[in-house]
Amino acid sequence: MNDEAIHIPARRKQQTGAQMVIKVTPEAYNTLVEIYNESTLSLKQIASLLIVKAAERVVYDKE
Repeated sequence: MNDEAIHIPARRKQQTGAQMVIKVTPEAYNTLVEIYNESTLSLKQIASLLIVKAAERVVYDKE
């Protein structure tokens, strides 16, 4: 098993081309703010970049 892989259960949801709002935990938001405070990017840009890069490490655990 790859220690850098992120294992999550698999399921389906429709994708969208529009801008969407999501809710995150306070811990995730505070981590995002810490990164924002050291960056010149917007919160939106940072969150998007982190999600897209993390998606490369996801392993779907299908039952």
